[in-house]
Amino acid sequence: MPIRFDQAHAALAFLERHDLEPSPALYDLALVHLSDADPVLSRTIEQAVADAGRLPADRAAALYATLRGGSDPTDPHALAMRIAGTERDLAMLRDEVATLRALLQGGDADHDKLTNALNQTGARRILDQIGEQDRRFVVLMVAIDRLIGINREFGHTVGDNILNAFAAKLQRTFPEQEVIRWGGNEFIVVIPGQTITAVRAAAEEVLQMLAERNFRLRESGASIGRVTASAGIVPDHVGNFETILREARARIETAVAAGGNRVEV
Repeated sequence: MPIRFDQAHAALAFLERHDLEPSPALYDLALVHLSDADPVLSRTIEQAVADAGRLPADRAAALYATLRGGSDPTDPHALAMRIAGTERDLAMLRDEVATLRALLQGGDADHDKLTNALNQTGARRILDQIGEQDRRFVVLMVAIDRLIGINREFGHTVGDNILNAFAAKLQRTFPEQEVIRWGGNEFIVVIPGQTITAVRAAAEEVLQMLAERNFRLRESGASIGRVTASAGIVPDHVGNFETILREARARIETAVAAGGNRVEV
């Protein structure tokens, strides 16, 4: 289900209120509870809170396992896919706040303040072309792997430097197109008149350049370790842009579950 700003904010507030780790599993549990998508689960949580005054961590973990049909919440494949989605949601919250602040301060409403790439508002004129002309398009979505973890370990300044450098790499690789920062760690490039094979080769070049770059901390010069990204490529005949976006994210999640630093078509 699409996650609105208020839903994500409420889920994080719920976890903080009950002193729960904001892990992908518990974040998912909080979203389902607060949206009342599973009334039985919500009533169980409310009863647990009434009994103990809060939702204990062990009870929350057990309820998540029930929510997932008894599957192990530490399963590497499932966890990797949840982390990819959760990182995207959390990063997009931060971007929405930054966009609102820029608008209030009279900033450029069409461009991302950090990377100078187009934002969702500025990208509309590009996206409106999809499906409306005889010309065919290939849509590339790329997401930086584990950006939330990088921000948490090294600070947002380091994460911002990575985003800025990555946007510049994309722009150099696709000089005739405008790069779109869709939100959080996600970038989109809409490429007309190219084959999927050609776009994939270019995307793999971008990922390789990122993986080979040695990002260092400004204060100490210490390396932060290897930084990678994952990509999904979708042709425009799949459907409208919302459908293309879902397909691209699904392919990125598949790439992340396989270890990241790869392109899925």
